[in-house]
Amino acid sequence: MKILALGCVCCLSLVSYAADQLKSESAGKVDDAAGRAGMVAVVLPAGQNRPQDLLVVTGGANFPNAKPGAATAEERGEKVFYADVSVADHPGQPGEVKLVGVGKMPRPIAYAAYAGTARGMLVAGGCNADGHVAKVTMSALRDGEWVTESLPDLPRCLAYPAFAMAGNKFYVMGGQEHPDSTAALSSCYVLDLDDIGAGWQELAPMPDERMLAAAGVVEGVIYVLGGCSLHPDAKGQAERMYLKDILCYDPVSNTWARVNSEMPETLVGAANPLPVDNQSLYVLGGDPGDYYRASLQGNVPAKHPGQSKRIYTYTPSSGEWVKVGELPEGIATFPAVISGNRILTISGEIFPGVRTPRIYSVPLPQ
Repeated sequence: MKILALGCVCCLSLVSYAADQLKSESAGKVDDAAGRAGMVAVVLPAGQNRPQDLLVVTGGANFPNAKPGAATAEERGEKVFYADVSVADHPGQPGEVKLVGVGKMPRPIAYAAYAGTARGMLVAGGCNADGHVAKVTMSALRDGEWVTESLPDLPRCLAYPAFAMAGNKFYVMGGQEHPDSTAALSSCYVLDLDDIGAGWQELAPMPDERMLAAAGVVEGVIYVLGGCSLHPDAKGQAERMYLKDILCYDPVSNTWARVNSEMPETLVGAANPLPVDNQSLYVLGGDPGDYYRASLQGNVPAKHPGQSKRIYTYTPSSGEWVKVGELPEGIATFPAVISGNRILTISGEIFPGVRTPRIYSVPLPQ
């Protein structure tokens, strides 16, 4: 595997701190007081049948019957997945995001790949109580009714992938094939929205296997950051290895490269897809893995520190990382969308098994 592929930028990483940090603030809540992890959230652009942008939020999972202070799977109880759909008009305007229920998806879904398109909300893969799925759908609000159509299935079941839209093509990378898989995936698939009938095409695989990574697109090149790989432990159970390296994919040459730059820290489940502004990728939240690594070594801290609050920008052209602010609370496995001059984060996990219902607004530099 070449270190540098055509079109991918290879720079040493620098970490600096912005003098004027972004000030995040609460912008509402999802319609579940417990909050959810692994939700789907997209902004559907204004068009002929829609005079303004529309935020769509659906799916996710939580533990509604967890005991107070639950720390084990038994104490958390059953994990519940959801299918309800809510929308909000004018999500880019300052102030609170007010979600209104409009319908349901064909099935509960969480930890899927998704994108907002001119045709509607695309959702691919993910998981629910029945396991990981390969189903793909396109949904939209038509004459006040939430309507869903089926698209070609993914070539395999998968959840927890990295994903991104580049032009009119939707890319899904890595993930986990089954709930009990002890290896992550390195596969890369693309669906051309201009030729949906052709189905998913398999592309060159990533240089390594990973899940819960985050992806974003700068100047046509797809960057995949962090996540974790899996391997079986002594009992045959999946054990994570947290990653901090950066991969890039050039769609023109169908080649991958490992960028000669690393993240400031390991991060699993950072906001996905990565918001992009002024040729920089915004990396929000995620699980740094400190608690997990300590647990593997038998040094379990008395209290989980929570997920990361940090907000970074990564600029591929310079390789520079800049810490530009913090979220009000640490969050992982959550969607983030750009609308107007702000990034909106939607719910997510703040501690293992514990979610926040909060929607946060992160202002973009003017």
